[in-house]
Amino acid sequence: MKLVLPALYCAAWIGWTAAVHAAVTTTSTRGFGASELDAQILSDDVLDGLIATELPGDAGWHPANPAAGDSLNPNGLPAFTDGTGALGVFTGLLNDFPEPLGAPVKRLQYDLAGPTDIERIHILSGNINNADGRIFTTTVVRYSGDGGDSFSDLGYFESAPLGSINNESGVPDTTEDHALLLEIFDDLGADLASGATNLQFDFYSVDNTGGQYRDPFDGVNPFTGLDDNLSAAFVSPLIWEIDVVGQGAAAASADFDGDGDVDGADFLTWQDNAGALGTGTRATGDANLDTNVNDADLAVWEGQFGGGAMTTAVPEPGAAGLGMLATAAAAVARRGRRSWGRADDWRRRSARR
Repeated sequence: MKLVLPALYCAAWIGWTAAVHAAVTTTSTRGFGASELDAQILSDDVLDGLIATELPGDAGWHPANPAAGDSLNPNGLPAFTDGTGALGVFTGLLNDFPEPLGAPVKRLQYDLAGPTDIERIHILSGNINNADGRIFTTTVVRYSGDGGDSFSDLGYFESAPLGSINNESGVPDTTEDHALLLEIFDDLGADLASGATNLQFDFYSVDNTGGQYRDPFDGVNPFTGLDDNLSAAFVSPLIWEIDVVGQGAAAASADFDGDGDVDGADFLTWQDNAGALGTGTRATGDANLDTNVNDADLAVWEGQFGGGAMTTAVPEPGAAGLGMLATAAAAVARRGRRSWGRADDWRRRSARR
């Protein structure tokens, strides 16, 4: 059985996200069984298989999670993008007792393969052992369009009405669900973010052991401007999967000379024009067509180097083709110190701006 909740947001929350998209909203679907929502997990999203970087302020993992001693344990960072549900009772179990109270307990950054138009974000959480407040999520999402140099707020997202109770106590009017899927999207059909190169997720505590969903703050919530009149949450969720539906990375092309492949010649075009802002074209190294020639375009080149960059299929290179790629790589190597040095110089100059 599934319980689908309507879009959840308040006027203060809309005001906070208006600079991004006033139509951004959420829908929550709950599953009575822990695996009931597994069919909605995506295995071909843009985060599939990516391993996040834990950002400063990350609180690690709950001591019971095997990932507490190793973030690359299957119950840790890999679990978020492996395309499956819970691997075990401690999968994705985040640390409790944030310090200071109200701080996020898990801070992640994903670096995308190239500029991507983000359509939807799905967060699957739950608890195999217990139907309790750990199935809820409170999340802040940010995105970058410049390779991670700067980030914009996408929004602050709550997975259910604050005060909702989920437990196995048998109390009337409470639910006993083991899974929850939060979907974040634009109800006008627009993209959540265009040309995103990086995504950040801040996950917060959600409960105080009684199965009652609370916001992370004791007093006024700085994101919504509201006070839920509950003490701050200090019990954290189990995050089973983060899916990001996007498109546009394939449309970005580092084939700057239009010859159907991405090679050293295309890199040299980029490095000769790096730093051109507001005037870039595909022919001058603007892979994502945002009119800037910068690190985001270099990231596209790095992801496509050695293959066709067009949206149509390109045959696999034969021996001759591989020889050509080797020749192109050698050409880059011959100019490597000077060329890559110039690219690094440009990065340093950009960082000082």
